[in-house]
Amino acid sequence: MRLDPAVDDMEGGRNLVVSEVESVPLAPGGRSNPHCNGFKMVETELLSTSGAQRTHNFFTARFWSIKNPYSINPISKRPVSYRLLPAASPAMMSHPSSLVARRALFATKQLWVTPHSDSQRFPAGEHVVQSNRCMGLAEWTRKDLSLRGTDPVLWYSFGVTHAPRVEDFPVMPVEVCGFSLKPDGFFAGNPAVDLPPCRDQASTEQLPQQHNHQQQQAVQAGAGGSCCLLLSKL
Repeated sequence: MRLDPAVDDMEGGRNLVVSEVESVPLAPGGRSNPHCNGFKMVETELLSTSGAQRTHNFFTARFWSIKNPYSINPISKRPVSYRLLPAASPAMMSHPSSLVARRALFATKQLWVTPHSDSQRFPAGEHVVQSNRCMGLAEWTRKDLSLRGTDPVLWYSFGVTHAPRVEDFPVMPVEVCGFSLKPDGFFAGNPAVDLPPCRDQASTEQLPQQHNHQQQQAVQAGAGGSCCLLLSKL
C-alpha cells in the first residue's frame, strides 16, 4: 500500500515526519509507578530510508505516527498526526533465494519510507513478471537517503498466509487483512459527541411513586378475598 499523506501541510506533506511509537513498562515502585502497572510511550523519529525499514512488534503495541510538526493541537500541545495501526500480518514464508522473494523484497518488512517521487509507483517496480529481482524499494533504498523535508511516502506491506480449509473448496469465500489509519490531534475532543440528543417519542415515563401506589392498591384489593384480582391488578 502506497501512502502519500499531507496531514494538514500546505506544501503537500513536505514537512511531515514519520516516527515509531512503542509502549514501554515503567520501572516498578516510586512516585511514577506506585502500583507497578504503569507504562509510557517511547517515540523514535525515522530519519533515513535505512532506519525506516520496520517490522511489527505486537509485544510493544508498535505503531507508526505520521505527524506535522508545524500544526499543533491546542489541547495536547502536540503535532497533529495520523496513526498507522497494523493488524496481524505474517512474514513472507518464501526462502530468500526463491524467485518470489527476490521479486518481492518489499514483503520482508512491513513498513518502508522513501522520499517522494512521482516515478516510484509500485513497490516491486514497473515490470514484475519480466524481472528476476526487486526493481522497486530494494533499488530506491540502496542509498541511505535522508527523509527530512522530502514529502515522505510510506509503503505498508500486509497480507495473509493461507492455510487451506475444507470450507475454502471449491472457492475460498473471504480472507480479511488490512490496517487502520486513525487521526491523532485533529480535534479538541471526540467529534461524535456534538450530535444533538435523540428524543424518544414512543416511550412514556413511569414515576416510581405512582408505580408503588398501584402495587399497594392491588395488594389491598387482593386481601379482600380474590388472589386472581391481585394478579390482574399487577
